[in-house]
Amino acid sequence: MDNGIVGNILKILQVYYEPMISGQTTHVLSLSKELVLRGHDVTVIFPDAIREAHREFNAAGIKVIILPMGKLIWPMQSMREFMRVIQQERFEIIHVHSQEAGIIARWLSKVGNAPNIFYTPQTIDIRQRRWHKLYMIFERMFAGITTQIFSVSQVDAARMISWGIPAKKIQVVPNGIDLTQFDNLEARDTICGRLSLRTNRPVILQIGRLSPQKDPLMFLKGAGLIVSGNSEVQLVWIGEGPLYDHVKTEVASLQLQENIFFLGRIEKAYRYIPAADVVTSTSRWEGLPYSILEAMACSKPVVSTAVNGCAEAVIDGSTGYLVDAGDVNGWAESVLRLIAHPDQAKSMGNSGRKLLEEQFTLSRMVTQIEQTYTDYL
Repeated sequence: MDNGIVGNILKILQVYYEPMISGQTTHVLSLSKELVLRGHDVTVIFPDAIREAHREFNAAGIKVIILPMGKLIWPMQSMREFMRVIQQERFEIIHVHSQEAGIIARWLSKVGNAPNIFYTPQTIDIRQRRWHKLYMIFERMFAGITTQIFSVSQVDAARMISWGIPAKKIQVVPNGIDLTQFDNLEARDTICGRLSLRTNRPVILQIGRLSPQKDPLMFLKGAGLIVSGNSEVQLVWIGEGPLYDHVKTEVASLQLQENIFFLGRIEKAYRYIPAADVVTSTSRWEGLPYSILEAMACSKPVVSTAVNGCAEAVIDGSTGYLVDAGDVNGWAESVLRLIAHPDQAKSMGNSGRKLLEEQFTLSRMVTQIEQTYTDYL
């Protein structure tokens, strides 16, 4: 394992916006924790909407500043406080995460004469397609004040280059996870018992927000086809979001209450992955989702839409199956194929674990980012 760069202690500020705890939180927390373990001085600024996350950051030795933030507009008081902090603390590195924080925080950092501004958008797609051209213009413009952009996938890097962002500004650094978190997870039967699932019936699991991006309605339509093909299948979704009420209504209208279980938000949901036979993703767009990497860490096959970084983490026919976004039939058929062939599913899961160990570890991710920080000092 690479233990990082020795002898150069950095003063780092991580900044991100997210309206609720999600994969973005996982990314910033795991990156910051590892940087602290490597001896660096790390402060994180995040929004008051997820203030409950501060305990886990603090427990890892990470200093936390909570500010009121909006998706695109920050209150004037928050902008003043941000400027005060960066001018007083004189960070060597400011690393901004997420599209929303990416515009305001990079601009304020430049105004505050920050010497090095790094940026990880996680995803470069937006829900409101009519604003996409304007978003491209902003990204191209703000690339000029950014030291380096970290793209989580080759696909997103190529697209940013096609927008006119110089290739030398972009470095591909895939997300990575700490494999030690998966060493002593509970057994399948124990987890199924806690969730009131039948241990002798297949379990399909998806983890993510109930939002348009994650397309839970595709999951429901596919669930109907899966249950028609195998009435024993249990489909589980862990996560909450704005579509929760709509999804519950759809489950009732499809009469799938006996097969589909929406469990809401569960802290450290990856602990429930050992209960699954197959892990899925139905997203319309993504960055490189941690739920897929966590499934690979648990040696589970993945059926995912072939969007953004998903198509780089899931090798079609080797570690799982890929389908086009919105392809309900292909998604359901792939899930049923894995359920019908458990030996193949196990082999694919083992291949996914091997791929993860080679390409998507936390140590590898942090070493790449840490080295780039140091290169620009």
